[in-house]
Amino acid sequence: MKTTSTTKKADPHEIGMIAACIADTVMKSLYEHCGQAGIGYIGALDQISVWAIEFYQQYDKKMKNWEDFEESTDNIFFAICWDDFVIIWATEKLKVLEKS
Repeated sequence: MKTTSTTKKADPHEIGMIAACIADTVMKSLYEHCGQAGIGYIGALDQISVWAIEFYQQYDKKMKNWEDFEESTDNIFFAICWDDFVIIWATEKLKVLEKS
C-alpha cells in the first residue's frame, strides 16, 4: 500500500490481531457456510482476511484511544472493550453473509 499524506500504511500486526479475533468468533459457522457454498476452508480464511482489512480501515484510527471511542457515537454496539466490539462486529458481518 502506498503511503500518502491522506492515507497511512497498514499495520499487518494489527490486522492479524483483528483477523485472529474474528476467526475465534465466527470460524466454525463461517466454515460451515463456506462449505455449503463450495469454497470451504480457504474461502472462510479469505473472508476473514477481507473482514479484518475492512475493520482496520473503518475503525483503526477511531480506536487508538479506547476510552474516547467507548464514549463516542462510533461505538454502535456499546461495547466495553475492543475485543467485544470486534466480536459483535464480526457476528453481524456473518449474519449478513448468511442471509445472502
